[in-house]
Amino acid sequence: MEGRAGASLESTKTERIFAKIPVRERDDPTEQTSEPQNSPNRSIKGFARYFYNRFIRLHGSPKQIAWGAAVGFFVAMTPTMGIQTLLAVPIAALFKINKVAAAATVWLTNPVTAPFIYGFNYMLGAKLLGYPSKAVFFSNPSWETFWHWGGHVLLSLTVGGILTGIVVAVAGYFLTLRLVTTAREKARRLRRKKRE
Repeated sequence: MEGRAGASLESTKTERIFAKIPVRERDDPTEQTSEPQNSPNRSIKGFARYFYNRFIRLHGSPKQIAWGAAVGFFVAMTPTMGIQTLLAVPIAALFKINKVAAAATVWLTNPVTAPFIYGFNYMLGAKLLGYPSKAVFFSNPSWETFWHWGGHVLLSLTVGGILTGIVVAVAGYFLTLRLVTTAREKARRLRRKKRE
């Protein structure tokens, strides 16, 4: 009997505590979002949306932005990680195209993507130059192998990077041009609707 009385007293206290908590409309358990607030997918999507919104609002014509992006994409493919922005921005300034777009798109090559991009570029360059697709330097790292194979590796990365850079830059130019043009046309239509 004492156990039952204690349990009912405890449940009464719990009910009183919960009764004091204000229930907001968005706390309704039936109204759940498809993804939790702090899920990795949500933060990646949020970052991508933020980057896209900032990118399409850059100053300059869609062609200037697209050319800037193309320069950034080309430099991103070259084996210059660490100084890519220092290369892309002056090139963009020289040709009077969008410097911010060039600086942003070089980040296509970053610590996460670099092994895949450079690995592909090396294999492509090595195949074209007739070098082994698996460099001896990577299987036997030493100063001697570096001295002998270092130039071959760098040359393979450069040749492969230039070829992939041309392809990625051309694709990036047309994709960026389309994105910026479409976004700006949509913004103009919305402004017209608001005025009407």
